[in-house]
Amino acid sequence: MATYKITHPSGTYKVTAPDEQGALDAFVKFVIEAPNTQAAGDPVTVNNLARSAATGVPIVGGLLNKADALTNATLAPVLNPLFDDKDQLKGDWSERYAKSLAEQQGMDANFAEQHPVIDTGAKLAGGIAATAPLAAAAPGVFGATGNLGRQILNGGITNAVIGGTDAATRGEGPVGGAIMGGVLGAGAPVATKLIGAVTAPIASRIMAHVNPERYAQGQIARGVAESGQTPAEIEAAVRQAAAEGQGQFNVADVMGSPGQRLLSTVARANGEGRTAAVNALESRQAGQGRRVANALSEGFEAPQTAAQTRAGMEAARNDAADTAYGAVRNDAQPVDVTNVLDHIDANVPTEPAAPDTISGRLQRYHRMLSGEDGNLSDFASVQRVRSELSDEVQTARQAGQGNRARMLGQVLRQLDTSLESASPGFRQANADFAQASRNINAIDQGRTAALRGRTEDTIPAFNALTPEGQAAFRTGYADPLIEQAQGGAYGVNKARPLTSDAFRDEAAAMAPGNDLMQRRLARENTMFQTRNTALGGSKTADNLADQAAMSVDPALAVGVIGHVLHGNAIGAMHALGRAGAEFFGNTPAVRAAVGRYLLANGTTIAPGQLRAAVDQVTARVQRNARIAGLLGSVSTNAITTTSNAVQNAR
Repeated sequence: MATYKITHPSGTYKVTAPDEQGALDAFVKFVIEAPNTQAAGDPVTVNNLARSAATGVPIVGGLLNKADALTNATLAPVLNPLFDDKDQLKGDWSERYAKSLAEQQGMDANFAEQHPVIDTGAKLAGGIAATAPLAAAAPGVFGATGNLGRQILNGGITNAVIGGTDAATRGEGPVGGAIMGGVLGAGAPVATKLIGAVTAPIASRIMAHVNPERYAQGQIARGVAESGQTPAEIEAAVRQAAAEGQGQFNVADVMGSPGQRLLSTVARANGEGRTAAVNALESRQAGQGRRVANALSEGFEAPQTAAQTRAGMEAARNDAADTAYGAVRNDAQPVDVTNVLDHIDANVPTEPAAPDTISGRLQRYHRMLSGEDGNLSDFASVQRVRSELSDEVQTARQAGQGNRARMLGQVLRQLDTSLESASPGFRQANADFAQASRNINAIDQGRTAALRGRTEDTIPAFNALTPEGQAAFRTGYADPLIEQAQGGAYGVNKARPLTSDAFRDEAAAMAPGNDLMQRRLARENTMFQTRNTALGGSKTADNLADQAAMSVDPALAVGVIGHVLHGNAIGAMHALGRAGAEFFGNTPAVRAAVGRYLLANGTTIAPGQLRAAVDQVTARVQRNARIAGLLGSVSTNAITTTSNAVQNAR
């Protein structure tokens, strides 16, 4: 058996026969004579359609006519008596096989010539129906999954094998069939993406008007993917913020830049979405100072102002001193103030000085301790002089009169020595009073540390204090920071001064509630950044990019197919932003829906709300991507097979 090529004005035909004469006889009978004996345009029958569809099946379709011829040639001796002489297959087995095969091929060629469109369509349908299950079972092999390079490689190899094998079964050159199949298979993924790039924006525009909520879900899914977080993580973050006193912290804040840019698109275009976004962001900013002040107050455990703390500590110190000093008077001995008077004499000139000078003040205390009847020795009387002197020293120190405070302080220490010698209990009472005074002074130390100074000095000074002194230091430290937060102008980021390394280090060493405080301050900075991004100055390039990204529905962008089916969700979402940026999907209704998702916070978000939206989009992306990939692969196989079948029929 051999295949002979016969050229005719109607086309070139290939006929399988034992010899050249047999091929010519079969050609004349089934191509030249048969059409002339039939009425023009024979009706399309189920049998003809079935034969064409079966012929279009890759590889198997090329063997069907041969299988029929083999069966007919084998059974002819038994069945010939049932047919007219002209319809019988005669000769040896090879001759019977050749004649039957020529009849089968002639029938196909005749139907193809009379109904070329129907015949081609049936062959394509047969090829698609037969290939679809195989492509669905092994999409990677057929080039329907993976990145673009993998799709091109796998699609080219698989379709080259199918095309070459199919061509061989039909008597065609396997090399030509393999080349055609490989080219079509490699080109299908590229063609699919090009078609998707054209059709996705158009479909997106329609969807944005028909179902804005669904379109908005796609944009939220894109933003979530770009944020690098899962929906569950985002929902947990806003709920934690609400539990920690920041119920205003929303989804856009947690998403970071992607969420902030999406909200910018909502807030900078007309519609109800803009109104809701602007109102939410502005009202939230109005309360920032109060929230920052609360974070500092609670973080440093400083619920009172420095003035309130000082008043309370001084009252407590004085009450304790009254009790302690009163108790020691009962067992006190007469006081010898000679050392005090000698000290004053040694440091003050003998001539009278002006009352408001340091010398005048020292001379006054000299007169108080040395009366007309001799030196003052009554413990209670000396103690009263000591109290007045102590207050004056404190006043001079607070007024910044360092030299006056130093000179009077020296006399005070001499007087304390005399009192301690007269009463052992006075020493402890005096030590307690001095410690209480140092604790009170820590308020001023803390204030100074907050406004100036280096961390290397501030932290050791704090650590050297008693627990009571540290509490006072924290109050003094937090007080000016709270003042700044409360007094900051509207629109200013009150949390920004608290982002320095010095504050972080000092707060870590001093603030008992530092961890919670730092989380709250970080959120305040993020919330300000969200407002600034959404409502701030013009950023033309960013805005155009954001609006372009809003123009394509993720579920329709075929460019993401490879990423999604390859497990690269973030890559898929990035591909979305580059597809079809010039079309209109950014409608007011879409923006309002996007805004509702982004402005949801820990007090308003429903359980699983964000995850449900993203899951729906992901399902649509995967479904559409899979369909597009399979259709591309199956169509390639069908086209290759149909081309081989049509050429073989000729």
